[in-house]
Amino acid sequence: MEFIEQSIFIFIIFFFINYLLNKVDFFLDNKKSSLHKVFIDKTTKPPFSGGIIILFSLLILMPNNEINFKIIIFLIFMTGFLSDIGILKSANLRFIVQIILVLFSVIILEKYIQTVRWNLLDNFLANYYFKIFLTSFCILILINGTNFIDGLNTIVIGYYLLIILFINSFFQGSDIFIFNYEIIIYFSIVLIALLILNALNMLYLGDNGAYLLSFFIGIILIDLSINQKNLSPYYVVNLLWYPAYENLFSIIRKVKNKQSALKPDNLHLHQLIFLFIKKKLKFNLKFINTFSGIIINLFNLIIFAIATQDYTNTKFQLIILFTSLIIYNSIYVILNKKFKNNK
Repeated sequence: MEFIEQSIFIFIIFFFINYLLNKVDFFLDNKKSSLHKVFIDKTTKPPFSGGIIILFSLLILMPNNEINFKIIIFLIFMTGFLSDIGILKSANLRFIVQIILVLFSVIILEKYIQTVRWNLLDNFLANYYFKIFLTSFCILILINGTNFIDGLNTIVIGYYLLIILFINSFFQGSDIFIFNYEIIIYFSIVLIALLILNALNMLYLGDNGAYLLSFFIGIILIDLSINQKNLSPYYVVNLLWYPAYENLFSIIRKVKNKQSALKPDNLHLHQLIFLFIKKKLKFNLKFINTFSGIIINLFNLIIFAIATQDYTNTKFQLIILFTSLIIYNSIYVILNKKFKNNK
């Protein structure tokens, strides 16, 4: 009965927040600060309420004694919130704030990457300061990569929902950090509800939601790898490969073109896929938006499913990782060349 009551309570909060933001015309996508959304859709203005709903859900679901974690996720959320309302406009300043918050979080929570199963790097990881640096670097890559891919409906929420569903078996019968099996079921329901609303173009995650969701799942996966000793660290890498590689690929691409690595653009893979599908299917843009996100996550579903078959085998995980990167690069080169030639 408690499960049903909490689920109903969370859903009431969902619709109240969305209704209130639309009613007072606050925190809506004004299309001026959202380059990715302008590229996809210039008309609709749903609220950036996804992160608010995730924040409230986590604060309700997490144990009362996890005060430090609650404060940290609130601060991560606020960084994105200030960006969404146009106060934290500078990408450079935003990145500096992220660095400070992530370093602070890693130290306070004491969640570090312990091993990469490579002796040379593992020797460096024995050093406390290098451990903090590498963990913080990976989380920053994940946060910003997630923000980069957040240009299509369902893509981010669907991606992290898949991760939650694939790792839920690890929580059965054991408590890992703040998560246990019951909480993961609750959070899955939250993400499913958000996925439906996002697919219907009723809400966006915004920077606040992208930062919060990626940080939260990143910390959970680091803790999972610490507690599940037989788990290959590259299984975690395969779960997070897409937003992380999107960030690294974008940085390399922009530096090569002598552009600012922090400046947003419309040359990400998901945007090229959107253009390709838009050209092939003469449907409503909202449908193509959601459909493009689903197509990308179907590919990630296959990657996750294969990787989970032997999550302890590092060589197997590395083969999957390199295969994913080759496919990503190949599709990007083909689509980029195609649209350049059509200009």
